[in-house]
Amino acid sequence: MSKVLEEKIKELFEATKDLHSLEEIKPHCSSFNAWLQQTNYSEKSLGTLLSRCGLYKLFKSVPLEQGKNAELIAKHNADGSVKGYELKHYVPLLCGLNKEQWENRNNSTRTIDRLENGKEIDPDRYIETTEKLLTSEDPHELAVGLIAATGRRPHEILARAKFKPVKDKPYKVIFEGQGKKRGEKPVFEIDTLFPAEYVVKCLSKLRSESGTAQLLREVEKQFPSLTRQNVEIDKRRNGSLNRVVRAYFGDTGQNNPVLSFRHGDKQDNNKALRAACAVLVTERECKEGYGAKIVYASKFLGHISKEVRSDRELSHLVTSAGYSDYYVTKPIPYPTMSQEKIANTRVLASDLEKIKELQKTWELPNQQEVINRLLKSSEQVATLQRQLIEAQNQIAQLEATNQEQAKEIEQMPQQQVIPPESTNLTERIQKLEQLVYKLVEKIDSGDTAALTVPVPTPRPAPVPRVTVESDKDWSQVPSEELKGSKARGAIEERIYRAFRAVADYNDNVAPSNSERWYIGNVTLRQLSGSNGQVVGDWIKRHQTLVDDHNNKYQLGQYHNKGRGDVTSVISW
Repeated sequence: MSKVLEEKIKELFEATKDLHSLEEIKPHCSSFNAWLQQTNYSEKSLGTLLSRCGLYKLFKSVPLEQGKNAELIAKHNADGSVKGYELKHYVPLLCGLNKEQWENRNNSTRTIDRLENGKEIDPDRYIETTEKLLTSEDPHELAVGLIAATGRRPHEILARAKFKPVKDKPYKVIFEGQGKKRGEKPVFEIDTLFPAEYVVKCLSKLRSESGTAQLLREVEKQFPSLTRQNVEIDKRRNGSLNRVVRAYFGDTGQNNPVLSFRHGDKQDNNKALRAACAVLVTERECKEGYGAKIVYASKFLGHISKEVRSDRELSHLVTSAGYSDYYVTKPIPYPTMSQEKIANTRVLASDLEKIKELQKTWELPNQQEVINRLLKSSEQVATLQRQLIEAQNQIAQLEATNQEQAKEIEQMPQQQVIPPESTNLTERIQKLEQLVYKLVEKIDSGDTAALTVPVPTPRPAPVPRVTVESDKDWSQVPSEELKGSKARGAIEERIYRAFRAVADYNDNVAPSNSERWYIGNVTLRQLSGSNGQVVGDWIKRHQTLVDDHNNKYQLGQYHNKGRGDVTSVISW
């Protein structure tokens, strides 16, 4: 919805930027305010949204003239006395919140109410739940696990944070990449609920996930401002991440949730995890008085991100106090993730002797390390076998292409010169055949050293998408043939093409959200003609891809309600 607000503000700016009288400007402002009243923006959030979407920044760029397009406005101290005057454009004065609404918004008692209604955390349950998320293969769950374990914001975990372990401090990292610090790039030490080395590995795993990398590329391309990129990352992923928080830490109506809702909240969210983590690490690490604890928590949260040199800088403690509504009465453990459980297994006597020989040859400390290396070797051999199959497939493709070119050459007049491409093609086939021979020799000899042999990709023919059920490349099949096939690969390709059709329509055709379509089970089922259960399975396997597109335009599951069948607008 904020995307629509941003478009409306730009329309208002274009319509009023060159006007020089209140009478000309006022009708445009009235029209904008009438539109705002039809939206569901709350008074608490509207001021922030107007600022985020550029209302105040845009009109600061316009040359101001008092009595023509601007008015001189008094600025007041906390006691109500006037401390100065400021020239403001008529549009920001007439649009959005009025003076009384601003006062109501700024006189909130939400933080005081939270502090007076604190909630207890069970550290064992919180840490156990966080561990499940950190070991998950789902990128949304892994991201929430990292937020819960480090207290960082979503956009920091997804894009900005850099963690570096601290020598001789196994539960601390040097943190770089804090958001909400315009013009500053603080680097400081923070605590982690889990071992620092493990947290660093988890963050690296998340960043290498394709959906996360694609999200970062999109926002960097769309928004030059780093601050705007951070806002967009939070906006696109908050829905997905909050669903994970609710599923694991507690949802509305759930008895005895892992993390009790903060006072005034209807359900858990990522900000609650940030508050919970701050309390847990502070209680675990700081054994001094209350004053020392609040300073410690403020440094952990990054509200104080440099050495405190004067009492004036302690004003940030007010912000930190707003995160101090959780408390603990139990000790906070130091969980370990480095050691896995060792299980017993039985082997033949002859195999055991071979294991002992390998242990001696490889100079390993125990038989467990031998087995571990053998398992890794088997994975490398499997990788090598896949490379061999790919190379064989490429040779077959090149040979087929070569045969076609040979037929064309036979039909050409004798005086015509043979295209040089045929010679290059033959050379590529010969090189690939030589590579295959080498790969086969390595597999036969059991040589697992340097097994990651790069397989050259022939040009111009791309490597096809191959399904499990068939060697047929469904991505190259015409749509009409695809629609008539019941093969598993064909169904997968239909759903993928349906997704791409809706995404392309939303990105390139639809002028606004009112014309865009939410991508969900119903939409893909209608467009692909596939079974709802199969579509649901496909969405689960591509959840990050689907969520990122819907979140990009703030499209919710009820967005398509009353619009009929998507096939009336989109086809593939």
